[in-house]
Amino acid sequence: MKSIIMLCTLFFSLSFTAFAASEPLSYGESRTVKSKLLGQEKAIQIHIPADTGHPKQKFPVLYLLHGQWDMLPAVATLDLIATRVPDFMVVGIDSRGVELNVGEGEDRFAAFLEKELFPLIEREYPAADFRILSGHSHAGKYVMQQWLSDALPVSRYFAFSPSLDDGVILDRVRALPKATLAKRKPLALTMASEGDHMYTPYSKLDTILDASEPLQYVSRHFPEETHRSTKHPSMKFALQASFPEWAPSGDVKMSGAAGLKQHYTMLSARYGLDALPSVEMLQQITARYSVGGSPAWHAKLEPMFDYALHDLRVPPAPFVEIVDYLTDNGYADASALYLNALCRTEKSIERCESVSED
Repeated sequence: MKSIIMLCTLFFSLSFTAFAASEPLSYGESRTVKSKLLGQEKAIQIHIPADTGHPKQKFPVLYLLHGQWDMLPAVATLDLIATRVPDFMVVGIDSRGVELNVGEGEDRFAAFLEKELFPLIEREYPAADFRILSGHSHAGKYVMQQWLSDALPVSRYFAFSPSLDDGVILDRVRALPKATLAKRKPLALTMASEGDHMYTPYSKLDTILDASEPLQYVSRHFPEETHRSTKHPSMKFALQASFPEWAPSGDVKMSGAAGLKQHYTMLSARYGLDALPSVEMLQQITARYSVGGSPAWHAKLEPMFDYALHDLRVPPAPFVEIVDYLTDNGYADASALYLNALCRTEKSIERCESVSED
């Protein structure tokens, strides 16, 4: 019994790496985009999530302004909260100066995003059309401007410690009817310890937006953070607040294939994303079923294999790996039970030739 408990703990530990070898964090590729609308080349960085086991999966995209400074903090934050939110592509955009200023370059830069960058990313990379525009400081103010204009084809907006001290954003919000504000896209807004010149307009803005139901709006003041250090906690807060139910609970994982499928079907419908359980999660769940002493748990193996192999089109190889893992770690009975259930689900697996019919 003690050994089973220890194994169960291992399966659900975040440090569990037997099923997926650890890899160094990759921040992405760098390239330039020649923009006709901007009349210049624009440097971008692109981070693609690690292999989830679903080769045709498309990922939501976090478009990050000030990419020349903020790309690494964003990717590192996503790594910290992996499995709690969707796997995101991140596109960091070198952006600064006039192009983000109100009334100067803002319209041309928005046109560049919509007409050149978004189509390029979705044409050349595994990108879904679920887009988040995120910015910090001066870029955060630009995000607020675009959120108010409501012209970009963006799903959500993140504005971290935006420059509010000139009153422009607050005045624009005050000028809009409450019913109009309520129809804007979801917004996450944060503020660090910036002094009264920033906190006062933020507080007034927060009061107005918080009352603009049914607007999907979340905010957080980080008085313990500086303007620079707020990037990590702000991104973590915004992502988790935007996807609060993304990760299935332990009960859902252990409930069986029907419960897990229902969870991801709900997520897909709610967010307009192709939400899928990672293959690593499916490996962990099925391994847990096999070492459990209850016949009821063993009976959940075949439906879960059916969901994985036939509904999700996961190849059998990752599950065959678990057969060997269990054997190598002293769980021969669980390994035999696991392989038998796998072969009853998919007889074409080569290893099944040596498995006798029950």
